[in-house]
Amino acid sequence: MKSVVKMMGIALSSVLVFGACDLDNVDFNGSNNNDTNNIGYLVVGDMEASILEETDNINTPATRAEGVDINTFDVVISNAKGETMTSFKYGERPTEPIALEGGVYTIAMKSQTMQAAAWEEPVYTGEKEFVITRKQTTTINDLICKLANIKVSVAYSADIADQLDPQYTKMTVALENSALEYGFAETRAGYFAPVAAENTLKLTFNCRYVGEAKDIVMTNEIKGVKAAQWRKINVVVQYAADGTANIGIVCDTWTYNEEITFDTTLALFEAAIPDDTDAPIITWEGHDLAETFELTDNMFDAEGNFTKSINIDVTTKAALKSLVVKVSSDNADFMTAYSQIMSTEEDLCAPTTSAAILKMMGYPTNIKGSTTTRLKFASQIDLLKTYEGTHSFEITAIDENGAKTTVTLSIKYGQNVAPQIVWVGYDIDKRNVMTAESTCMLRITAPLGIEDFEIEIVSNTLNSSELEAVGLASKFSLVTSTDMHASLSGLGFPVGDMVYGQTYISEDQLNITNFLGVLSMLGAGDHDFVMTVTDMEGNVTTKTVMMRFE
Repeated sequence: MKSVVKMMGIALSSVLVFGACDLDNVDFNGSNNNDTNNIGYLVVGDMEASILEETDNINTPATRAEGVDINTFDVVISNAKGETMTSFKYGERPTEPIALEGGVYTIAMKSQTMQAAAWEEPVYTGEKEFVITRKQTTTINDLICKLANIKVSVAYSADIADQLDPQYTKMTVALENSALEYGFAETRAGYFAPVAAENTLKLTFNCRYVGEAKDIVMTNEIKGVKAAQWRKINVVVQYAADGTANIGIVCDTWTYNEEITFDTTLALFEAAIPDDTDAPIITWEGHDLAETFELTDNMFDAEGNFTKSINIDVTTKAALKSLVVKVSSDNADFMTAYSQIMSTEEDLCAPTTSAAILKMMGYPTNIKGSTTTRLKFASQIDLLKTYEGTHSFEITAIDENGAKTTVTLSIKYGQNVAPQIVWVGYDIDKRNVMTAESTCMLRITAPLGIEDFEIEIVSNTLNSSELEAVGLASKFSLVTSTDMHASLSGLGFPVGDMVYGQTYISEDQLNITNFLGVLSMLGAGDHDFVMTVTDMEGNVTTKTVMMRFE
């Protein structure tokens, strides 16, 4: 006991003398080079990637990613300029944090290099955008990969298969300058690399009727084909009102140049490629638009930069005809401020607002006739944060076919938001294994102002008598425990007026990394810091920072 107290006393004395003087310059990489100030960390070791097995089929059963080894997928991390920062195989992803400069990045996965056209060569890709903030750790928990090329298969209905000569029957499918030839007995699927958001498949069907020497040639195009679709082409018998039957291909606007008479008692094969009439899709990846999004102060870094994204994606089957954004709020001042910038109801396909203003507000321009677009509401974040209340954006998309979808994005800020406690770089709801080189920085937000901030230390190796020997207690208040303020300040705790009445305490202000060196001296053990923040309206939030030294 005495040796531990003595050792702690020496350590705490050193911290109190030197820690407070250099607290703002604590270096987490082993040096005091200021160039590291804009460095954050990315953790991918626990990332769980998966393959979305169902493709976007056209009225056909789903294809599946059978036999695909996801561990062989290439993972590439690139910056906003598209420059590769690092790459590795998914099965060999690093377990240690990756150091990156603050900024916006993209993590992308790919199963293999895509060929223009190939048999049974599906390519799966996935990507996600993330933000690196200085001195913080960003964790990628999951990433979903989906089919990136176009699957095409060819089949024949039973009522026509036995009437065609297999030797002279084939289907050629081409996309741009690449093509695959499907023989009569071909059961494999072909995979084509998309060349645009919407592609055109060109079909050429050659056949000969059994016992006949005359070749029949038919051509057609299938338009609007997209990545992740399975276009299942079926050769069928098409019947006319007079009882005759023709060779036909079940797809949009198929044309043929030869009429052949068949046994009209045979059944008609069911259509496999109907017209696409799906309504527009409006989504926010990773979020449910039916739920109100709560904007909080801990979503901003020390410089006030928003560290999240609010990207609303609109996808239509047919060309976009109208995209109306209608704004409302329970705060009249917000509506006044918004209306001074642009109309509170605007059709982005036929805007009355200048392109410069639309871009400033995160809205797209020149989108009429497109099939995909994105609205970036993070561009309005300063406006949204200035006015407390719930601000709503009703988004209505209508395509050229008249299909319509309406959703509402609701963003709430302020209005008696309870205090929040964030352990920067760690999951505060889990026990984390620490070392003497680890960091412990916390960020506190309390929109209504902090009235008290209490901390209780619960440890199986550091008891109250040892803390008392160095002028601390197992439970104290950063506001009212004035007799311990000097010791607490040396350990990196803000005290007194640095806490009382404050609405935001940054990780630079609440950095108790120095305390970890003291705890590591005690050897293996668990140490809990039970933190309770009470605001001026009596709202209370309690979180426990749980550490383990092994």
